[in-house]
Parts: sequence; C-alpha cells; structure tokens
Amino acid sequence: MYLRILASFCLLCSFLGASAQHSIMASEVESWISEDMPSSDFNLNSAYVYLLNPHSLQDVFSGDDLSRSQRKELDLNKGDYPQYMYLGVSIKNPMDPANTLTIPFMIHDVKSPENNQRLIEYGGRFLENIPDEVLKDGDIVAKVKFEAIKGNSSNEFWKKAAEISIDLGKTATNLLQAPLTGSFAALTSQIIPQVDQGLKSMENVEDPERITSEFYIRLLNKELSALYQERVVSAALYRIHWDIETPPSSRFFRSGGYTSVDEVKDRVTHNQTPFILVVTTKSEYNTDHSELAYNQGYIEKKTRDFRKIRNVEKKETEKAFLETLKTAVELQKQIEEFKSSLSTKYPDWYSLSRVIDLYYDLLQLKNTQMVALANEEPFVKDKYTRLYSNVQNDVDLWFDSDMLVRGREIASFLVNNQQPYSQIATAKTPRQIYTDIELLDFFRDRARQTEIQGKLPKEIESLQSYQRTQRKLREMEDALFQREFQVDNDLGPEQQKQWLMDKATRSYPLCTICAEKAGEEIARIDNRTHEQNQQKYREISSRYYKNLSCFDAIYTRLDEVIRTNQDSMTISPFMLESLERDQQELINLSNTFTDIMGKDYLRMAPKELTDLLSSYAITREKLNAIIKRLRGRVIDPMEAPCLLDVQP
Repeated sequence: MYLRILASFCLLCSFLGASAQHSIMASEVESWISEDMPSSDFNLNSAYVYLLNPHSLQDVFSGDDLSRSQRKELDLNKGDYPQYMYLGVSIKNPMDPANTLTIPFMIHDVKSPENNQRLIEYGGRFLENIPDEVLKDGDIVAKVKFEAIKGNSSNEFWKKAAEISIDLGKTATNLLQAPLTGSFAALTSQIIPQVDQGLKSMENVEDPERITSEFYIRLLNKELSALYQERVVSAALYRIHWDIETPPSSRFFRSGGYTSVDEVKDRVTHNQTPFILVVTTKSEYNTDHSELAYNQGYIEKKTRDFRKIRNVEKKETEKAFLETLKTAVELQKQIEEFKSSLSTKYPDWYSLSRVIDLYYDLLQLKNTQMVALANEEPFVKDKYTRLYSNVQNDVDLWFDSDMLVRGREIASFLVNNQQPYSQIATAKTPRQIYTDIELLDFFRDRARQTEIQGKLPKEIESLQSYQRTQRKLREMEDALFQREFQVDNDLGPEQQKQWLMDKATRSYPLCTICAEKAGEEIARIDNRTHEQNQQKYREISSRYYKNLSCFDAIYTRLDEVIRTNQDSMTISPFMLESLERDQQELINLSNTFTDIMGKDYLRMAPKELTDLLSSYAITREKLNAIIKRLRGRVIDPMEAPCLLDVQP
C-alpha cells in the first residue's frame, strides 16, 4: 500500500484580504519505496503519519524564510504570527466509504510565542492492518487541512471555527452510531475522547485572551503493533510551505534499507522545517491474544481470526495454541464441576479424573510446541512462548484445593517421567520409589472410590492419563519389588514366607504388584519345599523297604529272648517287662511305618506331606530309642542291624 496525501491547506487572515489569494500547502519533496518487498503472506497494510517540527509552523506563517518580495506579495509584516492554528486529517472510512472521519492533530491558540514550547510531537499509527483486498480499487487518500488565523474577532474566524466543530461533531456521531470494526476496532475508543477534547477546545476560543488547549492523538497503541511482524515498504515526506515557494527536494531517504518506522523517522533530523512524514508498512497477520480469556466466546472469535492467517507454518502454530485454549476452557469447566460436587454426598471423582487428564494434555501440548517453536523465527517464538507461559500461570491458579493440587502433581509427574521408570529408579531409594507409587495410587484409587459409590469405574479407566498411570505404576512396582523383595536364602522356608508377607502388607501396602509377586514367591517356596519333601519321602521309603528284613530280624530276636527268659531267673521280672513293652512298641511302630509308607505321596497336598514326614521323624526317633535300649541285651553292640536314620 502507498498512502497518498491530498494536501489542501488554507491560510485565513482576518486583517488582509490579499492573503486569501494564496495559501499554505504541503508538497512532496522526497519518497522511497523498498526494493525488497515481503512475500504475499504480508497482506496487511498500515500507515504512520507524523507532524515533524510543529513548532516551526508559526515561522512558516510569518514568512521567515521568504524573500522581501514574497513577503510583500503575501502582505506579511515582520512580527506577524497566527493567534490560532488548526491541523486536522480527514479520511474516508475504508470499511464504509460513505463516512468521513476527521482526526484533529492540533488545535492551539498561540497568542503568546512562549506557548510554542507546549507543542508536542504527534506519533503513532494512523491506519492499521488494512487487508490487501480493501486496496484493490485504489489508494486510500487523506486530506490534510491547516487553518491559521491571526485574530478571532472576525466573522471569517467564527465561520471556520464552526466548520471545524461540525467536522469533529460528525466524526464523533459516526463513531458512536457505527463504531469501527475489524482492523479499525481499536480506533473507536481512542478517537472519540480526542475528538471530544477538540470540540471543547473550539468552545474555549471565544475568549480572545484565553490560551486554548492543544493535543496530539495516538490513534493506535504502538505496543500493539508488536503482535504483528511488520516490514517498512515506503515513505513520503511533505514539506509545509507557502504556495509561492518551490521547496527543494530532500535526500533523507537515499540510503534506504529501513527495518522500522522509527528508523525512517530518525533520518529526518537536524532541521527546523515543518514536515508531514508518511510511512507505510506491510504486516503478516498474527492473532492478537492481548486480551486472553478462557471462555467459548473467546475461542469462537479467535477461530474466526484464525482464518485470516495465510502463512502455513504460522497457521499450524496458531492452531496448536487454539487447541491449548480449548483444553484450558474444558479444564476450567471440570474443575468447577468437581468443586461443586464437594458440597454433595459424593465427590465427583470422574470430574477430578478428567481434570488430571486435561491438565496432562495441556502440559503435553505446551511441551510439544516449545520444541516446535525452537525452529521458528524470533518474533513467533517470543510471542507464543509468552502466551503459553501466560496460560500455564493462569491455569495453575485454578488448583486451589489439596485434591486439585494432588491431581496437578499426578499429571505433571506423568508428563515429566515418560521414559521407562527403570531408567530413573536406580537413582532413587526404595522409599522414594514408594512415594511415587503413593502419588499415582491416588488416581488409581479414584476408580475404586467410584465403584464403592455404586458407580461404574469404566469411564475413569478409559481415560488416556489413567491408562498411562496404570502402566507407570506397573513399572514402579516392578522396580520396587526388584529392589526390596530379595529373600535371604539363609532363612528357613517359613521365615522367608513371613518376611515376604510383612514386606507386602506392612512396609509397602499400596504396591499391588509387590503383593502379587510376594504371593507368587511364597507359593514357589511352598512348591520348592513340597518337591524337596517328595524327594525325601522317596529316599526314606526306599531306605525303609531295604531295611525291612533287618527290622524283622530284630523283632524275631527280641521275641526269642522274651520267650527264652520267661521262666528263667537270669532276667529280672522288671527287665522282662521292659522287653515286652519294647516288643509291643515295635509292633505299633511297624504298623505306623506301614501306614506312612503306604500313602500316595504324589497326590498329597504340601501340608499333608509335611505332616506325614513329621510323623515319620517321630516314629523313627522312637525306633532308634528302642534299638539303643536293646543293644547289649538283645542286639550285639557291634552290630548295626537297621539304618533308618535318614533325616526328614
């Protein structure tokens, strides 16, 4: 876009009619157009208009730079100065050409020369982000009007004052009835106060001795322009002068290559000539999130704005941010639903679970985009890094209760520990691993609580973050079991089982896999003991049957001794009675051995086999005790007739 200025300057002198034949005007003395135009993605056009050296306008009016003949032609006398000066810009609303906006740059009574120092330079955007399609029918032209009046007692003065007031009043009315929209939305709130101030200034000029106010308007906040990537594409410089002069061309812009509007403006320095500087730029559209809000209306508005973005990469970046906003809005809704449920009989555990799920998604979206933004140009990277940080800070403030904070911690843990837990478990103590388990178990327990309330936990279990929690818990609990459930082989089977049971139920009760695997280990201990018992049974059974003949020989020998000595005086009755008791005990033990050895040990339960082996051990001890008593009396001390000393 090249913004042309149609300059119409009028000088009104109430004391000389001759001067009405001439006027003060503005002529273009220099222009510059960039040779390096940006791509078609830069489809938004803006214009900056500056009044440079406004304090020199009085000198132009007084003809300080004119020759004597020129001053004579204008009928200007030394010391003449305007009491009143007005400079305004009129432009048709590009979005509604039927309406003309009049923007006052300056309204000032300069009766006293010392008041010149009250003039303040205007600075700011005049038009902002006009789409290329608006310019397809031609340039946007502004009309600049300058009024300089020496006295305010003539009818001409009041006529012009009334015209100015009418123009300003029309602008105010138009803006109030039909506020600017689209690219001009920000203009309405900034123009109306300035136009209103201009109207009040016009009312104040009725007193010839009064110094009326002066003001300069900032049509748009320049800081907002940082939301756009902007390229300077042209500049034009207009010199304000009497129409009888031919101002020389300037050479301020000959170096070119400007990167900012301020850089262009700074080139017009070290002079006292009043200029109007027009700088035009082209911008690439980037959605403005300076008034970020978390509601559906804001998302719908920004979704509409999203369609204006033409750059494919930036469209993807904005799309991801809009997805983040949608997630934040839904997160806020779930937080409110959960907090509302706390005043009812049952907390809404599904809403809390959704909070965890959504916060996880929010963090993931942010982290993914931070990686993607690393390759973006600085402007885009800085803007969206700031936006994601703002969203994060805002969202974190919503977590204002212990349970909500716990939910946020769970989501953060899942996001920050996505690698296999075995990779980080080595740097943690068993108790630290268990602390992590306790954190995630809070989420797992929500499904249990839902079931306790008589509701189905399937909705919670179907959430992606819940499934991630389950997988991570398995990794944690596996790591804890590997570290803390290694059985001491020096302990006996029963001690090992008790140690495992205590670890699972007392030390780490929330570790479900630990309990399962401890139970499996206890079963393995039982199975291992049972296999050992079966082997022992086979050994003692084999030994028993090998020694049956010996056992019979002992019994036969004892029976002979008893029968031989029943009527003999060589053995005391007491000794004989003792031998008879041993004989009966041998019969009983024989029956017990027969019963023990006649069992189908392969079909026995582990405990039943253990009890059977214990019974065998008792029976064997009794047999050994009898054999010891019979040595020397019935059995030759040098003999070892039966070897039933296999340990059970």
